[in-house]
Amino acid sequence: MDARNTTGSRARFLMEGLCALFLVAALFPLSAQEAGPAEEASLPEAHIPFLQVIPHAEQGFLAILSHVYRVGSTANGNSDFNFLTQGGQDILFPYQRYSVDVVLDRRNRVTLLYQPLTLNTRTVAGRNNSGSVQIDGVLFPATTPIDITYGFDFWRLSYLYDFSSDPSAILGVGASLQIRNASIVFSSVDGKLRTVQQNIGPVPIVKMRAAKWFSPVFGLDFEGDGFYASSAFFNGSGKPFEGWIWDAALSAKTHFAPHAVAFLTVRSIGGGASGSNAYPYESSTTSTNPETYNALATLAVTLGVSLE
Repeated sequence: MDARNTTGSRARFLMEGLCALFLVAALFPLSAQEAGPAEEASLPEAHIPFLQVIPHAEQGFLAILSHVYRVGSTANGNSDFNFLTQGGQDILFPYQRYSVDVVLDRRNRVTLLYQPLTLNTRTVAGRNNSGSVQIDGVLFPATTPIDITYGFDFWRLSYLYDFSSDPSAILGVGASLQIRNASIVFSSVDGKLRTVQQNIGPVPIVKMRAAKWFSPVFGLDFEGDGFYASSAFFNGSGKPFEGWIWDAALSAKTHFAPHAVAFLTVRSIGGGASGSNAYPYESSTTSTNPETYNALATLAVTLGVSLE
């Protein structure tokens, strides 16, 4: 089974997750339209402070929908490695996310985000009768036990301008700058075979958000960041490449205290790159094989809390 075959079943899981989100949203006490004084205080009000600091934290699980990786050309024997069918990523992983919004004069929103995204798995070369595996010129013979770390943690700084005049809603667009901290390691369990790819790099992203409180106890929030480029200008090396990224989430939320919000989120994070490595080969953790391919799609379901 390759990535294309597994994507169909994982996509169905995504749809089921979205359906579950709306089902939970429907179970919120929407009938509580007659808000008392405490509930009225929990709604966004016209007299909003000039400066607001709103922290968010969420935890849940992450599923890999599809994930294919290669370093070096297939003509030189390097493998298209499928992390789902060959690399042990066909399980659920713990997931967490932390951010803080700094809001100025209600319309200007600066967000600082930290997203850990490191997946550790153990597999055996030749899983699903795929034979030996070659990554960046390093050959792992069939039956070799392999430890794999796929690390793609990132930090993101975003700015969003809110065009909505409704204090209970957000309708904004803006931009983000993401700093990736990538570390991808294939290592035989005995330590005799190992290949390491590591780099740090900036990624510009377009951002949008639409949110609305429909009652004192129920609101919906959609947020999306994305970027696509296919020009050598963007990787700063003059080498041809194609790159893409997305981070999209839909949340159902409710006030459970005057200044505290709980939310249930379905989120998809993904991206990839195809082309020539833009990093200097002198680095001990950069491939001397210029051709690379990496495509990842995920689904996360989380519960979170924010303080407003």
